[in-house]
Amino acid sequence: MKLITWIFRIVLFVLLFVLALRNTGDADLQLFFGAVWHAPLILILLAAFGLGIVAALAAVAPGLMRQRMEASRLRRALGAVRATPAVDVVPPEAKPGVPYNVVGPKV
Repeated sequence: MKLITWIFRIVLFVLLFVLALRNTGDADLQLFFGAVWHAPLILILLAAFGLGIVAALAAVAPGLMRQRMEASRLRRALGAVRATPAVDVVPPEAKPGVPYNVVGPKV
């Protein structure tokens, strides 16, 4: 399975590398307020991809932080429960040697 994953990664890298080499022509990106960015097309695509990654991380970050805080709180609670001594509670009707969940007449 690892071999298939690495073959897929190598093929994807080669395809993206060839795409980058074929799109080295200059392009103009019209920005706001009359600003223009003159750069190779692949650089503009890379910048757009990077901005997409940053936007996705910014959208996911609050939920991840909330989950980390909840996991930390639960770990502390679990540590507190494990630190307290266990109390062995035996019901008064339980007799030694008789299992709890036996169906039948009482002995």
